[in-house]
Amino acid sequence: MSEITVPRGALIGAALLIGFTVTAITTSRHYDVGRLTVQTAQAGERRMLIFEPLPNGEMMVLSERRKPVAHLVIEGDTFAMAAVRALAMQRDDREFAQEFRLLVQRDGAGHVELADPDTGRTVKLQGFGQASARAFARYLDAGDGHYAPG
Repeated sequence: MSEITVPRGALIGAALLIGFTVTAITTSRHYDVGRLTVQTAQAGERRMLIFEPLPNGEMMVLSERRKPVAHLVIEGDTFAMAAVRALAMQRDDREFAQEFRLLVQRDGAGHVELADPDTGRTVKLQGFGQASARAFARYLDAGDGHYAPG
């Protein structure tokens, strides 16, 4: 049988490489090097809205004081209704809920988000285009007493 010999320098180099790797991983985790984080909108403008499904498939949008804000119709408000329903599908109580409370918020840079405070889920609306973001930004721009059909 032939004996395999590994040079001492290669063994020392491998040990140093493993030691350096373990040290680099430990240090980077401690200092959060390379960690990606997602920032949510920071209290620029925010408004809690109540989305109430209607029997015909449409939705009524109400303010926190339960004043009508808008009436979403199937033919014209497809994105807004789909976004609300997508967040509603994440809830455990969706079968029993008669309404969904969602938070519309805009950060200092003008990015609009739709958030469900009960589940912690957030949808960044800019990724769906300006028209889709404006579908919810209009609720921030409108005052409490202004009713905007469709």
